[in-house]
Amino acid sequence: MALQLLSRIFLAFWVGFLFIPPPATANAFHYLLEEKQALEKQFGVQTLECFPFIKKIGFTEDQIPLIEQCLTGTRILKEAFADSRNSTYKVIGISNQFLKTAGFHTILIPWNATKDEVIQFLNNQPSHEEQTAFLDKIRGLKQNISRKLKIKQFYCSQEISNNDCLKGYENLSAMRLPDRLKTIGWQEIVITRSHTAPDSPGKLILGFNDSPAKMREHLLKDPFKTWNPRQKMYERIQEKYGTVFKNKLQLENLICAVDISMEECEQGASNLAQASQSTDFRMRHWGRVTLNRFNTLIQDDFHAFIRYDLPSAEIKKYFSRKAIKTQAAEKTTLAIKLEGQTKNNSTQLRAVCDLEGLRSELCARSFETFIRFVKKNRDYRVQTPWDTLMFVDGMQLDRVNFALNSSSRDTYLYIDANSNDTQLAAYLNQRRAAAAK
Repeated sequence: MALQLLSRIFLAFWVGFLFIPPPATANAFHYLLEEKQALEKQFGVQTLECFPFIKKIGFTEDQIPLIEQCLTGTRILKEAFADSRNSTYKVIGISNQFLKTAGFHTILIPWNATKDEVIQFLNNQPSHEEQTAFLDKIRGLKQNISRKLKIKQFYCSQEISNNDCLKGYENLSAMRLPDRLKTIGWQEIVITRSHTAPDSPGKLILGFNDSPAKMREHLLKDPFKTWNPRQKMYERIQEKYGTVFKNKLQLENLICAVDISMEECEQGASNLAQASQSTDFRMRHWGRVTLNRFNTLIQDDFHAFIRYDLPSAEIKKYFSRKAIKTQAAEKTTLAIKLEGQTKNNSTQLRAVCDLEGLRSELCARSFETFIRFVKKNRDYRVQTPWDTLMFVDGMQLDRVNFALNSSSRDTYLYIDANSNDTQLAAYLNQRRAAAAK
């Protein structure tokens, strides 16, 4: 069971339109990949994610310390596993708290915990008998809920502890429905920290601490009527600003995150519409913009997150660092050309760029770095099982998590697209040496 990210967050340092990465951070991504592989081999860890449930980031560059902190926490975890009586955990999140969740193989640990604190947390594990009794209780409650609600898709978010999940199931099981009710309209129920607005029609989000009566109240609401006000909000935004967004920004999709109210969403749309009056602002690609409570993030050449209450002047100022359309198009053409030049190269590695969250300028630059490596290292040959080199933005938290847990990581080498020549060479040589052992 993989930990989920509730938000996408993106990182860059820019000078004009050029991105100058700090060398230490570029290496942090490579070190994380090495530590994850060591955890897999030595302790059977399946999933490792950095700050999987973080909501408040700030601006794009605020991911830098998070990735470095994740590396710190991962290294402490590996040391603690080596000295602990219990290293059976398979799914791990480096976070800001200790938490045992999703059964007995999933944990969160704070990135700044000491080795002794982590060991104590790891060793504090219920006995096999206690685990079996707990899981039997969960299983019984879920069977009762399934019979009562006639719904198969219900589960606990991994943001809450095992005990909180149990309490949520107990409250849901204790809920009494009207005898005349044959079916409910909800298709999916999620128990998490607190009741919130759904992020899609048919999905009901309940708080584990909601009373049976409160759960009943939420459950008996028509899911389509619950979603209808939000749909009408989008219609109002389209009526007010749709022409502006389409004609001036060519904006493909405007989304409001579920963590903001409808009034806040309309405020964010108004701020974006005001920013669109600037010609310079309109010169940039706008694919999908997500209005949310905390973050203003540059995702790639197209997509972005914008804090709903960020004034239009600040929106224009911050996104002036986003590549303009003509430059992005030129870099895309260059990246395609350079990718062609890397085919059938002497390393026997197929080089590709991540399809998500990677700016065309960064993709093109990473191909250029790889081509220089090939020319300088004619005798370099990849070791099995590696066959593909994928460049990802190692300064975006969600892309770091993607690379750490990709299903293709047995044959793919993931490398930070921000790497300079020295960093790329060091990483490739290190991976070849590791494969040869």
